[in-house]
Amino acid sequence: MNTASQRQRGISLIEVLISLIIAAFGLLGLAGMQTRSLSMQIDSETRRVAAGLIDQLRERVAANQEGYTNALNQGYTQTFAPGAAVLIPACANADACNASTEVPLIQVGTWMLDVQRQLPGAAVVIGPTTAGTANSMTVTVGWIEPSATVIANDGACARIDAVSANPKYRCVTATFFPG
Repeated sequence: MNTASQRQRGISLIEVLISLIIAAFGLLGLAGMQTRSLSMQIDSETRRVAAGLIDQLRERVAANQEGYTNALNQGYTQTFAPGAAVLIPACANADACNASTEVPLIQVGTWMLDVQRQLPGAAVVIGPTTAGTANSMTVTVGWIEPSATVIANDGACARIDAVSANPKYRCVTATFFPG
């Protein structure tokens, strides 16, 4: 009887150790899910910021109805590589800027400074839409996503030559009709 009692205690100890191992694996799994969830939340927030910035540009461009059509192929067509210097010109006439030549450069320049402040490694391509009406504008905004390890297969970064082959970049493309 004494021997069976000692065996029973040993079996209970083994059962407790196995239970602890199972619980440890479960907790490790939960920690991994929490980490993945946080990564996805950061990606979602960055995409929201990029979409908001594109909407801000759309509003700025819509405010320049007078010069939009003329400036679409000039002032509103620009490319910014990651870390590019942004120049914001002053108006030749301080009382009234030219809507076709000066206003678009000022609007895009101040907007790009906002993009660079809010998105890491920002890269942008702005220009007329290649398909459809000539009055539409397509904007692609790219940024570095530190947790990315493979090139996104959505093709959104294809318009930005400087980052299209970099697996760390994610992009959002939008087409709008400001007029």
